[in-house]
Amino acid sequence: MGSITVVGLGPGDPGQMTLAARETLERASRLFLRTEIHPTTVAMRKWGLRWESFDPLYQQGASFAEVYQRIAERLLTEAATQDVVYAVPGHPLVAEDTVSHLLKQDAVQIEIVAGLSALDALYGRLGIDPNDGMQVVDGLALEGRDIRPDWHTIVLQLYNPQIANDVKLHLMRFWPDDFKVQVVRAAGVPGEERLEEVPLYEIDRLDWVDYLTTLYLPPAPVTGFSRLVEVIARLRAPDGCPWDREQSPESLRKFVLEEAYETVEAIDSGDVGAIEEELGDLLLQVVLQAQIFQEEGEFDIQDVSNAISDKLVRRHPHVFGETSVSGAEEVVQRWEDIKAQEKAAQPEKKQESALSGITMALPALVVAEKIQAKAARVHFDWPEAIQVLDKIEEEIGELREALREHMGQDAVTHELGDILFAIANLGRKLKVDPEEALRLANHRFRRRFEQMEQLAEGRFPELSLDEMEALWQRAKVLVG
Repeated sequence: MGSITVVGLGPGDPGQMTLAARETLERASRLFLRTEIHPTTVAMRKWGLRWESFDPLYQQGASFAEVYQRIAERLLTEAATQDVVYAVPGHPLVAEDTVSHLLKQDAVQIEIVAGLSALDALYGRLGIDPNDGMQVVDGLALEGRDIRPDWHTIVLQLYNPQIANDVKLHLMRFWPDDFKVQVVRAAGVPGEERLEEVPLYEIDRLDWVDYLTTLYLPPAPVTGFSRLVEVIARLRAPDGCPWDREQSPESLRKFVLEEAYETVEAIDSGDVGAIEEELGDLLLQVVLQAQIFQEEGEFDIQDVSNAISDKLVRRHPHVFGETSVSGAEEVVQRWEDIKAQEKAAQPEKKQESALSGITMALPALVVAEKIQAKAARVHFDWPEAIQVLDKIEEEIGELREALREHMGQDAVTHELGDILFAIANLGRKLKVDPEEALRLANHRFRRRFEQMEQLAEGRFPELSLDEMEALWQRAKVLVG
């Protein structure tokens, strides 16, 4: 069994190759290059070196991921019977997926001979200090990366205009389209280095972009969610806003509810601008609450974000795990099952009711539906919807009796509540959200009533009940 020694060729100038790298190359009896399309290979030929390159694999139409996997497999096969030297541009551990593949196995010993990376050349050429906040990303693997626009950003492996196009489309989610960036080719290589500043949207229009090209984006002003967090922290600072500084979680309760209701109203309206505004107002309440608890040393907005992310991953094993589901109904059932398992794993408490976990501060109709749904999970439920209708009629009869017998306001309130509770249960049995059904009915009534007022031409209060009923029928035809 042989070994694989991975050598970094540096950014391109043979004079920047380390002594250890050159000595390793000259001693190699079996030398492979990931690509010989690199400035150092001119000097390597003069030194009398011979090698096999993997460039033909790139011409076979395979994806980069497949090419890198095949390179790693070939190297491992060769190393089964002899020692192999494998040379790559830059530093072996910087944006080298083939090396990552090799390091994931333990059958063959891997040794690394470091080389200057493209980053070392870029730091000097661009005059940037990574200590100021730096992120380095692979242009071939941007999707899913956590991007920080307020940091120095270097995108390696721009490769060609097509990849540059993919990169710019991704980055324009985080930076303005016309944000000034620098495109650098062959940094640190005399006679080949090139640098041009262009708007982000133009990087794929540069016809000289190739495998030696890197993109640099300077820090941008903080935007989006990060900006909101900073703004709220500033408002709560000692020299911030007196009103914001006086607020507590308790004093903000009513605003959390109001903003949630206003968001629902905006969604119902279908006005996209209003929805955007109200979602912002609701988000403000979340971040402001988190800021207050952060000041008290309890948790911060990152903890909140991580906690909900962890919960979503745990409760969606059909997305993030190997479980499969048949449809939305099974998703809901599994959610409740996992939720129950989580509660069971918590430190021992007194036995909870089957109705535990319902927030009683929700609208009463919503609470009624949730109570009945939880009761149904332990089989306390009418088998058929028609039986719920019978129950509603029974409750209406009891209300009639309370009114007929003049039992008093408390009794009437009691019986009316029973009717509403039973109606919420009917909605659940019919798979109709009772809160949504009532909200739609409210909107219908309002549309029709306002249409009646228009039809009355200012005389509405003077009309008799029969005349109003006639207008009501006309309004139903006109506005639905």
